[in-house]
Amino acid sequence: MAQAFPYTYYACDCFDSNVVTAAKRASQLLAVAEEDERTFDPQGLRSNYALYPLEHLLYCEDCQQIRCPRCVMEETLNWYCPNCLFEVPSSVVKSDGNRCTRNCFNCPVCISPLIVNVLDNPEAPPGAGDRHILACPYCHWSTLETGIEFEKHTGVYAQIARIANGGKPIPTQKERDKERERRKDHEAKSRETRVLSPPADEPIAATSGSLDPPTRDDLFSNLSAFYKSQLEAQAPSNSLFAAGDVNFSSPSAYTRIMNLYSTTTAKKQKRSKPTPMREAASELEGLSIHDPASDIASIERIKRDGWTATLSPTQKREQINPHVQFEDELRPVPTLLCTRRTKRCRSCRQIVAKPESKITSTRYKIKILALSHIPRISIRALPITSTGLPSTSTQSSPVNYNALRSGVATHFLLTLSNPLFDPIRVTLATSSRTPGRVQSRVTILCPQFDVGKNTDVWDDALSSTVAPERRGSLLNADGQIEAGKVWDKGRNWTTVAIEVVPGFLRSTTGFGAADEEFDEDDDLLEISIFVRLEFEADVTADERGLGDSRGSKGEKERREEAFWTVVGAGRIASM
Repeated sequence: MAQAFPYTYYACDCFDSNVVTAAKRASQLLAVAEEDERTFDPQGLRSNYALYPLEHLLYCEDCQQIRCPRCVMEETLNWYCPNCLFEVPSSVVKSDGNRCTRNCFNCPVCISPLIVNVLDNPEAPPGAGDRHILACPYCHWSTLETGIEFEKHTGVYAQIARIANGGKPIPTQKERDKERERRKDHEAKSRETRVLSPPADEPIAATSGSLDPPTRDDLFSNLSAFYKSQLEAQAPSNSLFAAGDVNFSSPSAYTRIMNLYSTTTAKKQKRSKPTPMREAASELEGLSIHDPASDIASIERIKRDGWTATLSPTQKREQINPHVQFEDELRPVPTLLCTRRTKRCRSCRQIVAKPESKITSTRYKIKILALSHIPRISIRALPITSTGLPSTSTQSSPVNYNALRSGVATHFLLTLSNPLFDPIRVTLATSSRTPGRVQSRVTILCPQFDVGKNTDVWDDALSSTVAPERRGSLLNADGQIEAGKVWDKGRNWTTVAIEVVPGFLRSTTGFGAADEEFDEDDDLLEISIFVRLEFEADVTADERGLGDSRGSKGEKERREEAFWTVVGAGRIASM
């Protein structure tokens, strides 16, 4: 893991599909056999998706468990444009799409916001109105390169939607329908003429061949009209489809579909099978036929203009039409809308994070952080003297976390801070050897200890408690740390010592044995620590229930929480 040493990660329970319930987890994991089977492997393939810093985790108060980004389900609270900060209703998003329909556009070349500029035209008559364009202040791209100009500086989205590249107007839906009917009548007459007098069809064929190739909007309009006509043709024989009803998301369509699959109506009457609809057979019905001449023209243009005239894959993906190829086919990209989302626990559907609905606000109405309910664990190496013994003086040489010596015992100080307002009893457990190809020996010198509650800072100064034990008394006659004792203790934190003997990176079995080939992170020293908390918390009215007579003020209940952590102690130096 590419992070400065030392570090601490917390493991979420969702990494294991066979995780037990919260009520039974603590008691089952205390068993030795169960603990050996469930030892967390920080170098496993799934560990990268289960380990998170404490600041990135949420907490569910009902389930009393850590919640990672995979443990929560998101709900869209509102939609807004990140450029103009305009909140878009959900109904508008469903009808118009997830793009801003005001004046917000991004540059198709460098994706920076475009601004509206007035086009200077000294040759224009005095009474003529101003012409406007969209320009990029960074790469200096403008819609003038594609021939798009508009009249007003407001309502830019609606104006650009009516203008094609080159300045040609885009026909409306009514105009497309009229043109389709005209071409259908023209083809019908041409077929009649072809039957009566075959040689007379040459001018008609030349006229039809001179038409421009249809655009994607034209093909979509033709295909929609074709399917609508197919549904209208089936309406008398099939009651499932009403005449003129193409919108399958309408309430009437939902009602017919539910009636089709309901058991009561299916037994009363027999429905005939719907007549299969035929596919589109011509261009006027929405059939898109590949033209090899277009490919030849594209190749010739690339030979003439070079690769600089083509578009990158990123620019193609940003366009509404992903099949564009050249720069003159670019269009301004409407700004993509953003969302504010509410996060819920997947198990109990409890809200764990909910931002304020106001777009300009960065505050949260509800945000239950794990660092307010889970103790923070930090680790640091204990400096050693020239004799190899641990020392508490500041004159000792610091420890190089990136070059831990193999076979030499190194002591680390593990500090646990309590954010709760109740004292907790902590039990630490770890495997005697770290998993992986390079196995290091780990010993927690004080696996059980108490941590005080999180109170006011002045309470510690004003309290008349006994002074804490000096660190020098924790060392025995040989200068080693005495096991079973706390290294240091404060108001809401406690520090214990851990002894680590790093493993060997080279094989030492036999004379002249060949060195093993290790992977990239085999020299990484990571310690899996299972943390179990016991504390007494106040019973709230929601936890008691309405019909529970319990609930005298000050009543407490015993709670247990358990989770895995991974501590990154450093890297083992090669010998």
